[in-house]
Amino acid sequence: MKTKHTVSQAIEHLQSKLSFQTMNQIQTIFGFHFKDINEDYTLDAQNENGRGWLKGSPAMNQLNATIQVTLTSEDFAKLVFGELNPMAGMATGRMWLKGDFKQALKLDRLLKG
Repeated sequence: MKTKHTVSQAIEHLQSKLSFQTMNQIQTIFGFHFKDINEDYTLDAQNENGRGWLKGSPAMNQLNATIQVTLTSEDFAKLVFGELNPMAGMATGRMWLKGDFKQALKLDRLLKG
C-alpha cells in the first residue's frame, strides 16, 4: 500500500519534533540513505547544538554517523507516520541498519515523541 506522504513531509514532521531537549536526549547522528532515489540525509542530534536535518550524507556534512539507515523513500515516510513498524521493517528486509544498534532505539523514541 502506497503512503500519501513524501520524504519532505516526513522530514518536516520529524524536524518539528526536534527541540534542544529532544536532541540532548537523543545524542546521536543518524545517516539515512534512500535507495530508490539515491539521496542521503543526516539527522544531527548529537546534543543541544545539533543542526537537525541536513541534506547529504553524514560524511558530506563532516559528521560521523552513529547509525546508518537504508530504506526506500516511501518506507521512510511510512516509518515516520506510523504506517511501518521499525521492527517489522527490519524483519522483512525493507530497512537495514548499520552501526550501534542501541542508538537505533533513540530513533524509535523520536518517532513516537
